[in-house]
Amino acid sequence: MGEVNPEPTTREVQDVTAINVDPALGERLYKAAVIQSHQGTTVRVLSKTLASGKIDVVHYACDLDPDGTPQGKRRIHRITAVAPERFDAELATIQKNLTGSGEAIQGAWIHDMTGMPDLIAQSNSLEEWTRKMAGEIRKTPSA
Repeated sequence: MGEVNPEPTTREVQDVTAINVDPALGERLYKAAVIQSHQGTTVRVLSKTLASGKIDVVHYACDLDPDGTPQGKRRIHRITAVAPERFDAELATIQKNLTGSGEAIQGAWIHDMTGMPDLIAQSNSLEEWTRKMAGEIRKTPSA
């Protein structure tokens, strides 16, 4: 009879909302957005460019901590290798779905990182922008 390992095996849980960017593969951050409804729904959208010129997009509903860290991610959608125009189309679809569910859009903010010199500048800018957006959302009263 074989030996049994008493320690349970652990598996790393991958964050399906993560946008991992590898500059060595020609990838860069593209755009980010936050959409907020008056009813309190917050949708975060992140995207990156691929070497092919296409983009990957991920969006999800969440709550933002004061520092901008998303919590309680839900309704996660990942779209891979699509034309850059899809980013704006996806924002329009998200807003349409929210209004179709009876929610009024409080605001939609976009952060374009395409003109930034490198991934470090993009990452720092995204972090600062997200923190600022979390503060703006908290200041603006919901209906």
